[in-house]
Amino acid sequence: MRKFLLTSAVALWVVLPAMAQDAQVGKEYDITIDSEQNNQYTGPYGEAKVGSVAFDIPNAKKAEKYHVKVTAIAKNQYTGATQASCDFQQTGGNAKGMCIGAP
Repeated sequence: MRKFLLTSAVALWVVLPAMAQDAQVGKEYDITIDSEQNNQYTGPYGEAKVGSVAFDIPNAKKAEKYHVKVTAIAKNQYTGATQASCDFQQTGGNAKGMCIGAP
């Protein structure tokens, strides 16, 4: 019985963090911009990730912090990446608006 409990606990310890990492629709997150990108169709944006879900914030710079609320999550038809649509507010700044969602 003790071996079963120990094995179960280890399995949950390994699996649950991986399941809990991805962003979820309706939840709010504090993110930090990891990189800056420029796209000919959307213009400059900063990118951050929560798990495997990417958040693209227009005109954001690396290391800026944002508070986001996820409104939708979809797969980008061009890159295959999972991308969030969200409403954002810059932490300590005045930028606010909507994320660049997946096309």
